Amino acid sequence: MKMNLLRSPAVALLALPLIFLDVSGSEAFVSTSGVPAIGSSSRLRVHTLSHLLSVPSQTAATSTILYMNKKKKKKNAGGSSKKKAAPGSGGGKGFGGAATVLSSVLPKSMTSFQYAGSVLPGVQSPQRVVTDPKIMKPDYSDDGIPKNRPQMLPWVIEQKTPEEIAKMRAAGRVAREVLDIAGRMVKAGINTDEIDAVVHEETLKRGAYPSPLNYHGFPKSCCTSVNEVVCHGIPDDRKLLEGDIINVDITCYLDGYHGDCSEMFVAGDTDEAGRDLIQTTYDCWVKAMEFVQPGNDYKDIGAIIEDHITAKGYTTVKKFCGHGIGTVFHCNPNIFHYRNSEPNGKMAPGHTFTIEPMICEGTSQCLSWPDDWTATTTDGKRSAQFEHTLLVTPDGVEALTGKIETSPVQWWEKESKVHQGVWLGTTPAAKKRMEELREVAASSSG
Repeated sequence: MKMNLLRSPAVALLALPLIFLDVSGSEAFVSTSGVPAIGSSSRLRVHTLSHLLSVPSQTAATSTILYMNKKKKKKNAGGSSKKKAAPGSGGGKGFGGAATVLSSVLPKSMTSFQYAGSVLPGVQSPQRVVTDPKIMKPDYSDDGIPKNRPQMLPWVIEQKTPEEIAKMRAAGRVAREVLDIAGRMVKAGINTDEIDAVVHEETLKRGAYPSPLNYHGFPKSCCTSVNEVVCHGIPDDRKLLEGDIINVDITCYLDGYHGDCSEMFVAGDTDEAGRDLIQTTYDCWVKAMEFVQPGNDYKDIGAIIEDHITAKGYTTVKKFCGHGIGTVFHCNPNIFHYRNSEPNGKMAPGHTFTIEPMICEGTSQCLSWPDDWTATTTDGKRSAQFEHTLLVTPDGVEALTGKIETSPVQWWEKESKVHQGVWLGTTPAAKKRMEELREVAASSSG
């Protein structure tokens, strides 16, 4: 899962006035104190899967009042300024919305919302729950509100101890196993809610919690983003069609740590344009990961991605970014997938984070659906994405969510001109493991 770029970290440091955009892009909340205020419900109105602007909780007495479009709302007769959501408006839940059981979403013909492409919202099944007392849950599992806040200064990055790294490896392994299972399900005729159901059960079987579930109110256990959906697609009853491309995003919380990864899959065969989009996205992702080593600047990752994809006529999404990860789902560093000069620190052994570029056929501008989660391209053209949780080591980088001996080798891995075969990292240990997997693949094919 990725973070939403609501503002530059430099703004956070300077405590300048902030503008928080509603997921539809039609509303803005302004805080003159430099930090977002928490309203009477103690929930932030922020519509993304991250909390880049996370701040400690404030009491009602000290909360900064937020205004919409810089104009103060009029209070109603009961003294409340809360406005009832219009049908089909999404209700303004965003990250802060409490967990709800969503039974259905109005189809396009019943709303005034203009969807960008052919993918429309379907019916969502009731939210799944985790009742096993043996499974450790993250602090947001009950009320949707993360309590463990990350460091605000963008260059302050946690360095994991050997014990913490071992737990990160275990969480990453679970996430990889679940992603592989989900990927095998992708075919024409299956719906994404079926994928979510299996993801949920397979995660629990491994003693883990599906991290997206109720994170800032997210209603499902994984994200399924089809065709023009850039990210945060909510699984529902829409059936995959022949040629659909889909990103499945899995995060698992095991023993207090998150492991996060995503991959592209195709329902049957896609067209040449779709193949080229997936291949280009995969190749720029691998190039960016190859750059990771101690002493390098995090800001330089973006230029590697942008230079590779723009040469082929593609664009890179700027609204969402990669992130640090550990006991906290999203924390420092922020990984921008475009050329930038943000002061996001230098890589050092023990850092764990994700690189997850979202690459588009047309515009990289995003349209946010009324469900407060789903983001699509505004022109309805397709988008693709890959993601690993990475560990910086003294001698390079390793993918903590890297493929294992049972993982399928996809055509974009076989046909890549950047790195053929499975990519696991740049360290001697990772290279040795890659060679072992090549031998396994060769023996199984023979």
